[in-house]
Amino acid sequence: MRVLLVAPPSDARLHSLVPLGWALRTGGHEVQIAGRAACTEAITMTGFVAVPVGVDGPPGPDGPSPADGGGPELSAPSDVESLVAYASAWRPELIVWDTMAPAGADAARAVGAASVRLKGPHDRRTGPTGGSGAAEYCHATLDCLPPSLREPDGSDPLGVRYVPYGGSAVLPPWLRRKPRRRRVHLAAGVPDAALAGVLGAAGGVDVEMVCELEEGRIPAGTVLPAHARLFDSVPLHALLPSCTAVVHGGGTPDVMAALVDGLPQLAVGDTGGTGPAARLAERGAGLLVAPGEVTAAMLERLVGDPELATRATELREEITAMPSPREIVPELVTIAARR
Repeated sequence: MRVLLVAPPSDARLHSLVPLGWALRTGGHEVQIAGRAACTEAITMTGFVAVPVGVDGPPGPDGPSPADGGGPELSAPSDVESLVAYASAWRPELIVWDTMAPAGADAARAVGAASVRLKGPHDRRTGPTGGSGAAEYCHATLDCLPPSLREPDGSDPLGVRYVPYGGSAVLPPWLRRKPRRRRVHLAAGVPDAALAGVLGAAGGVDVEMVCELEEGRIPAGTVLPAHARLFDSVPLHALLPSCTAVVHGGGTPDVMAALVDGLPQLAVGDTGGTGPAARLAERGAGLLVAPGEVTAAMLERLVGDPELATRATELREEITAMPSPREIVPELVTIAARR
């Protein structure tokens, strides 16, 4: 069958669709990915045919407004018009759309295709349709969060195992060797206001801190820990198996990749939030702190507390028990056949 995946202008959101896309493709189905024209290079780098839709450009007087197609969602009139036009010509039987790309639901309804929503880990505040208007045209929802971390929202989702994907990269020499110390990944999403405190605290703990940071982000006067390493980018699924724990800003790729590897997590950000990082802390598999509150004792607990490690392992096992993208394909075929 023909399957159209619809992604908003976000690399992280696009990457969450890719494992499902490849599961469909290797199952013999024809798959294309629709997104903004500015995202076509990112799409083609995943190995898929890109379908440019909508209007690109900055919002405001010098470019398209969010209402015209310049916003972070794929939902504006120009998005819907061009996506419906393409779907009418290509005639996909199944359209899988990210929650932030509800134009996919419009296109599915217009051509009578099955409409399946892929729900992101942070998409907890939406109703069963995950959007407004035409997004009510939804025949199933896929959810990659382990069941114990989900918030009831009126939907009855199909669970699908999260498979980390970060695009193409080359493995650096230092990652080909076994670490000599407990390795902690400091993700790029940690707020700038917290970096000095995190790096200062790491200096008092016997760990190797591998930091996804450009040198320009290091606050002036900050002394890097003796066992710190700066790097530009390494796929999380290649890096995290060598790590003992992760420090991040609560972003979806970091949270989910660490869950897959069963690593304790320290999220630096909004302590009053309700996202996955907050639920991880409630579950006892991670810590959640405000910027400026990270201490050496906290990092030592992150890498050395057996209770944190046990809870994180339990969540990894919960994810492992979920059907893989390949295993969910027959269900999607059934859903499409019913239309």
